[in-house]
Amino acid sequence: MSMLVSIHTWSRSLTAAVPFAWHYDTVFRWAVIGASIALAVFLLRLTNLPAQHTQTSAPALSVPPELSLAYGSPAAGAPPAPPVKIAPGRSLNSFTITRAPTDGFGTAPAAPR
Repeated sequence: MSMLVSIHTWSRSLTAAVPFAWHYDTVFRWAVIGASIALAVFLLRLTNLPAQHTQTSAPALSVPPELSLAYGSPAAGAPPAPPVKIAPGRSLNSFTITRAPTDGFGTAPAAPR
């Protein structure tokens, strides 16, 4: 019973603090507004029935088979794509990756003692 009384007391103190927080704390205010909008959207989405959004008749195939090659499906014997370019006329094949120099760039100097 004492746990129920303590929960009741705690909830009453939080409820009493809400007007003060609403008036003086803008983060609390915007959090409540955002939570209210999220709750409203959630409840509105619950009320939408899935039957309202289904199509009554859908075509079996949207693109005719004789035009399927013209609409983005690659041909069986298509040549490979050209290599990725850095700039027009410069491919990545001529670049090599080397190790970073050991000159100490980006390190803090030693503190004097």
